[in-house]
Amino acid sequence: MEMDKKPVLLVVDDDPQSRILINIMCRKWGYSIIECSDGNEAIELAEKHRPDIIIMDVVMPGTDGLTAVGRLKESPETRHIPVVLMTGKEDRQIRIKGIELGADDFFTKPIDIYEFKLRLENSLKLKRYNDYLKNQNSSLQKELMEMVNEVKKAYLDSLYRLSKIAEYRDLETSNHLKRIGHFSKEMAFRLGMDREFVDNIYYASQMHDIGKVGIPEYILNKNGRLNPEEYEIMKNHTLIGADILKGSNIPVVQMAEEIAKYHHEKWNGEGYPEGLKGNQLPLSARIVALADIYDALRSRRSYKPPMDHETAVDIILNGDRRTRPEHFDPDVLNVFRKHHRIFEEIYETVRAYQ
Repeated sequence: MEMDKKPVLLVVDDDPQSRILINIMCRKWGYSIIECSDGNEAIELAEKHRPDIIIMDVVMPGTDGLTAVGRLKESPETRHIPVVLMTGKEDRQIRIKGIELGADDFFTKPIDIYEFKLRLENSLKLKRYNDYLKNQNSSLQKELMEMVNEVKKAYLDSLYRLSKIAEYRDLETSNHLKRIGHFSKEMAFRLGMDREFVDNIYYASQMHDIGKVGIPEYILNKNGRLNPEEYEIMKNHTLIGADILKGSNIPVVQMAEEIAKYHHEKWNGEGYPEGLKGNQLPLSARIVALADIYDALRSRRSYKPPMDHETAVDIILNGDRRTRPEHFDPDVLNVFRKHHRIFEEIYETVRAYQ
């Protein structure tokens, strides 16, 4: 940023009088002003104009200030713009939440003009310093990011190849892994999980059946339903999978371990291997549990033909003799109820060869 160029301030507040007051003061102090009254519009303006500072009210109709700052700090394009949150009172919980989401500073209404001016100046110094470092290190950062991305791609490729081990022993899993990954990623996104969780569950979910490498082939590929003794042996794939994946300090593998162990547990406690219920179950496993059931209903098995989308949805939402709504986390089930057409689209796009 050129030093003689007026710094640009984006003011976000649904109160017109508050915006007018800030506008008058800040123009007097040499700022150029952009303003809006909604968090969503603020995100669009920030991406378009890249202001030097954002002043954001917390309480607004529609997208509030906390939600907006979280989205701004998640985006590589806007995460380095200082965001100063305005609150109507000294609320410790709001400040803590704001800090967690990435807010850079706070001030309370009514505005203390002297304090407000100092906070703007400090935020502007922070922005100029960050810009300086960014310009000085851009080539080095680019080189490092390319190296990191190459390592990450190789690592994730290794995870996917590991997850395919079970596929070579189970004739009914063709394309199943990819669909489970896409189902789970969409579900996590619709539940409002952060980017790391969404990215991790895409890869971790594809290792949910890795434990099948320890199940005898005559059980895996039996032509027909398993008898009670065979079913008890099959259930061990959850424990085998968890044992294969245990002990890692890498988040995506840790998530894969919990999914492998618990994806056959049920919200009401009727599942296996431990009969856990409700919030005792990791969210990742609750998501994959529904994704796995949907894919199983849609897919051909030796003991049943494939079902169409409407039939599978009806069974999950209303139940049949094997599957009941109380088997699923109510929040996960509600997301499926609202967005089941996305599941249909994924299934048809990544259709199994049958």
